[in-house]
Amino acid sequence: MIQVQSSRRMKIKMNIVLALLVLVGFGVLIGRLYQLQLVDGEMYQAKALKQQLRPTAISAQRGTIYDRNGVVLAMSAGVDTVYISPAEIERYDEDKEAIARGLSEILGVDYETILKKAGNTNSWYEVVARKVEEDVAEQVRQFKSDGGYVGIKIESDTKRYYPNGSMAAHVIGFVGLDNTGLGGIESRYDSVLSGESGYVMRSTTAAGTDMLYSSYEDYVDARDGDSISLTIDAVIQNYVEKHLTQAVEDYDIQNGAAAICMEVDTGAILSMASLGNFDLNDYQTISAEAEAEIRAAAQSDEEYNELYSLAQQLQWRNKAISDTYEPGSTFKIITLAMALEEGVVSENSSFYCGGSMNVLGRGSPLKCWKYGGHGSQSLTQAVQHSCNVAFVNIGQLVGEEKFYEYAEGFGFIDRTQDTSQQLTAKTGIDLGGESGSIWWSEDVFCNPENLSQLAAASFGQTFNVTPLELITAQAACINGGYLYTPYLVDKELDSDGSVPF
Repeated sequence: MIQVQSSRRMKIKMNIVLALLVLVGFGVLIGRLYQLQLVDGEMYQAKALKQQLRPTAISAQRGTIYDRNGVVLAMSAGVDTVYISPAEIERYDEDKEAIARGLSEILGVDYETILKKAGNTNSWYEVVARKVEEDVAEQVRQFKSDGGYVGIKIESDTKRYYPNGSMAAHVIGFVGLDNTGLGGIESRYDSVLSGESGYVMRSTTAAGTDMLYSSYEDYVDARDGDSISLTIDAVIQNYVEKHLTQAVEDYDIQNGAAAICMEVDTGAILSMASLGNFDLNDYQTISAEAEAEIRAAAQSDEEYNELYSLAQQLQWRNKAISDTYEPGSTFKIITLAMALEEGVVSENSSFYCGGSMNVLGRGSPLKCWKYGGHGSQSLTQAVQHSCNVAFVNIGQLVGEEKFYEYAEGFGFIDRTQDTSQQLTAKTGIDLGGESGSIWWSEDVFCNPENLSQLAAASFGQTFNVTPLELITAQAACINGGYLYTPYLVDKELDSDGSVPF
């Protein structure tokens, strides 16, 4: 009797233990399912989709850039990207050497480079060549067909073309291999011009190849970029560049030159040239002269590459907006406009230039450019003679405080509460890379015990501005006093050529 009861108790204990083990097991299982399905569900779902689906990008057509009269300055056309799928080359036992040799001959790409990429058998995508023209791409298609190569792939792309080569190069800018704007308008308005790429999503097999006759295919068409019409006039631009190039040659200019033509009543830029120039269709290549100098100077490949990169940056620099300089006598129109507006001079004013004059705070006499001076002269004659002494006198008639106010009004400085701060300003043109002026602080310029800064500024010396700042201010002198923000983009156009709302 005692043995039966003991056996019964043992069985109950075992059932209890077994039940506890089952409960614990189910608890662990439920917890694991909770972790997999709810906590990590999205992650595993994404991984599964990545394994089961393969996207193929559809390139968007980049918008066209026109001049103000509809002349095409930049356009896109269809090209192809050639790539290989090493995983498929391996799976279908295709001849890597033959593929590398054939593509190397057609595309002009190094054989060893292609062979190395073909050996990366874990990869499904290795680019061999981008921006392949249609006639060359057709040779690749024939090679692929003749050899029955599954591992050679071709996908559509676009390439940027610049019909006028180097014309307005610094304004238009250029794009990189990924069709992203890298300079000029191409960069500043990249979001407008680039559009949005589309894609085709297809099912794949367990081996990673496209699943034939699959019912699943997701297609999103690309949205082409909008086009842009510039204020630039291609005819004016061509003439400006032609004559600026001649001037550089005639006067043996060593550091290049810049020129701007502006519509004074609007601020629209009709032409903007910066020399030396470069071909937008081959923007990474520097001039033969510059390369020869680098080869002569470089002591190693590393130094050569560094100097070459610096030369590229130099040729891409837009001197019209990025370089600052002392405007000199070209600033005298600004000083004259101040004085006329303030009424401190008139057509009847007269000045005497003896070749030099003393200025308060200056240690030595300030000299005119003409030895012996211009003698007695009217205001008109002082302007015709570009007489430094006369303009120093005109500046002093304006006074340092008013002169400083006008400097701000003409856009050369942005004043702050800190009167000890050296000031600067920019025009705000719709183009990247703009530099600012370099001007005295208010404390220094408006010091009544030292008028040497006022004297120097009166004829455009010892401060710096950009060519764009100067022409913008000069335009205000002749348009009724309106300081317009210069601009290059007239309007944006959608794909059917109309102005979008």
